[in-house]
Amino acid sequence: MPAVSTSPAVTGREYLRVSQDRSGRERSPEEQHHDHLGVAAERGWTLGAPYRDVGSASRYAAKAREGFDRLIADLEAGRFGADLLVLWEGSRGSRRTNEWVRLIELCEDRAVKIFIFTYERLFDPANPYDRADLLELAVKSELASAETSKRTRRAAAATAAAGRPAGRCPYGYQRRYDPVTRKLVEQIEQPAEAAVVRELFERLHAGHSLRSVERDFRERGIRTRTGLVFSSQHLRSLAMNPAYSGQRVHDPGRTSGHTLSPNATFTPAVWPALVTRAVFLAVRRRLTAPERVTTRPGRAVHLLSMIGVCDVCDSPIAARSGDRGREYVCHRKGCIRISYDELNTFAEAAVIDYLSRPENLAWLNIGGDDDAALLAVRDQVAEIQAELDDLADQVGAGQITVTLAARAEPAILARLKTAQAREAELTTPAPLRDFMTPGVDVVRQWTAAPMPARRELVRLLFSPRACGQLRVRRSPSKGHRYPAEQRVWWKTAT
Repeated sequence: MPAVSTSPAVTGREYLRVSQDRSGRERSPEEQHHDHLGVAAERGWTLGAPYRDVGSASRYAAKAREGFDRLIADLEAGRFGADLLVLWEGSRGSRRTNEWVRLIELCEDRAVKIFIFTYERLFDPANPYDRADLLELAVKSELASAETSKRTRRAAAATAAAGRPAGRCPYGYQRRYDPVTRKLVEQIEQPAEAAVVRELFERLHAGHSLRSVERDFRERGIRTRTGLVFSSQHLRSLAMNPAYSGQRVHDPGRTSGHTLSPNATFTPAVWPALVTRAVFLAVRRRLTAPERVTTRPGRAVHLLSMIGVCDVCDSPIAARSGDRGREYVCHRKGCIRISYDELNTFAEAAVIDYLSRPENLAWLNIGGDDDAALLAVRDQVAEIQAELDDLADQVGAGQITVTLAARAEPAILARLKTAQAREAELTTPAPLRDFMTPGVDVVRQWTAAPMPARRELVRLLFSPRACGQLRVRRSPSKGHRYPAEQRVWWKTAT
């Protein structure tokens, strides 16, 4: 009668990992598991619950590997519960030498052997020769990872220098690929999406808020590619994307968000711009301005708040609601009070009257015959201002020292001053050209403009150079109401 074997069954646990590989050349965790089952059946092993991860194992990876961390923790705590650790290939375990060494030491301490499928070999970490082979494998895996990373960075830099697209295709564009080679041919406009992007920039440039655009898009059924409603955060993300101004950004130091690192470079893109660079930078400044407080109630709601002036103490006026209804009052001391609706009506009539006069159009249209030069100098001013803003952002983020910024700032300011002086020669102040077309149905344009745009226009026109500073006098008789035209006077340049 043959002897019955009493040797204990050998158990193993797998670590299954695949990089986020789109080439299709990597073996998926399911395929790795299938290969391992075949070997286990041949050798009489029993496989327990596997550890799984999806993502890179190199030291250049940003995402943590929860499965690998759990494997290490179980080995440290004696919870591994198997005789073998099964890997599909050496690099599936780790591409970091220090992690490999830690894994080898833990397996040696717990008497756990390591089986690597592609080598068809069982390694015993307690065996000095097997241990040496495992360590050599660790070094080779890390070297291969470093070489791959270097090639990837070089290719990414070359693609950026050529202005070619990379990554996910931005909303507003579509890509055309060669039907045979599947290589990218070009990135072009997606007409329906591009119209949405242009409208977004136009409205933000005109003073609309992100929330008002969000609400309007929702009501009109404008959705993302996946059918979701555009949130204000998503719209802001679109408005901050330099790709829409025809700029290819390469920023290997950036990890997330829209704040660029000091190493960021800009290259003219091969795809068509949906908005001008000047418009993009103007919108970007609006969205990143330090004084922008999106949660402040009533901001930019009242036409003349902090624009009109109390003639008694030179304080700006502000809108208030009280027993007498809504009024504009002296913001500092309460020196004057005047009907809110009446003063708004008076001010709107003054704006429309000013813009409707032919003699004023000549001033408003200064430099209108030299559009090419005007656009060029505006782009220059916007670029320099963005450079100055970025310098301030880098100081605030601690990326450069105050001393270094102080050395760079004077030269930037000098270039900005020169460009602004040239712009002043070529054009009227920007808000008028941004929000209004003087002389062409002024009433309709004023009615259609959002309140922030109206306020910017009023701030410009109610200045000594144009209508004059709107100043509100005290009522001649206390307790009696007098019409606005009897209480307002215009302080002009002398």
